[in-house]
Amino acid sequence: MRIRTAIVLFLLGVLVGPAFANIGVPMVAVFLPPLWLALVPVIVVESWVLVRLLPLSPARALTGSTVGNVLSTLVGVPFMWMALATVQLTFAGAELGLATAATRIYAVTVQAPWLIPYEEDLQWMIPAALAVLALPAYALSVFIEWRSLLPFLSSSSRPHALRAVALANVASYALLALLFIVT
Repeated sequence: MRIRTAIVLFLLGVLVGPAFANIGVPMVAVFLPPLWLALVPVIVVESWVLVRLLPLSPARALTGSTVGNVLSTLVGVPFMWMALATVQLTFAGAELGLATAATRIYAVTVQAPWLIPYEEDLQWMIPAALAVLALPAYALSVFIEWRSLLPFLSSSSRPHALRAVALANVASYALLALLFIVT
């Protein structure tokens, strides 16, 4: 039995090849834990904005904001990252280096979901990639939270809901940016 195990391990080592630890930086691991931690303050800020912009009671605004933010944080944003990372790894996963301005921009925009492991440059690449990823995350969050808020609104206030949710998300994204800068 030990001989078979040794043969299998040897063949796996020969056939699979060496393993490398330089897989890069999956940005979901950078931004998702802080998003979970910031969920309650984000809900409070967005509820506050919604109460001021829509004819909503604080309780309904809090409930609608909670439903929308839980859905966007636990389902929407991870799904967005997975879709973007899949596209990137399929079509734009090649390491181009950082020698020119164009390749540096490419590395933090097109390759933002899963940064190539340029260890010495990650201190500026991570914030730049976060800023890039904030754009589709914002759009997706607004859509999910708007749809989630509609059942809590009267039919007369529904036409104003998208604008209110977009502004509430501007406030919460500003809070997240401030928290990122402070930490």
